[in-house]
Amino acid sequence: MASRRTIGHTTAWIVSLVLLLLTGVLGVYNGLTEWGEGTSVWQHSVTVGVFVYGLLGLVSAYGLFRRQRWTLPAVIAWAVVITYVPGVAVMADGDGTLGAAIAASASTALIALGVIWTTKVMTRPDQSTVPTS
Repeated sequence: MASRRTIGHTTAWIVSLVLLLLTGVLGVYNGLTEWGEGTSVWQHSVTVGVFVYGLLGLVSAYGLFRRQRWTLPAVIAWAVVITYVPGVAVMADGDGTLGAAIAASASTALIALGVIWTTKVMTRPDQSTVPTS
């Protein structure tokens, strides 16, 4: 029996890898260069969040590339942090509205859900190697 992975799965895998790598590199870079710039607790939490999603993005990209099962919890943690950061960042500056914060976090969450789905599909055992009873 052939593998059930399609060209769509492969495309989603590549897009997810790019997103994880991009957020990983930019998150670590921005987290380090912006460390200590915040003036409030919320701004500091955004900087910490950016650094954390950067680290999780890099670790998750490695795991997803290797198609390791442990990647799914790492991607879920990445998704939580990357959803938290934009909503709080909008409100932390004091210029944003609650609607803008919700929109920022919700749109990020939708993208993160796509990465979670891709990770779940691409890290499960190949269906062609699962023995049947």
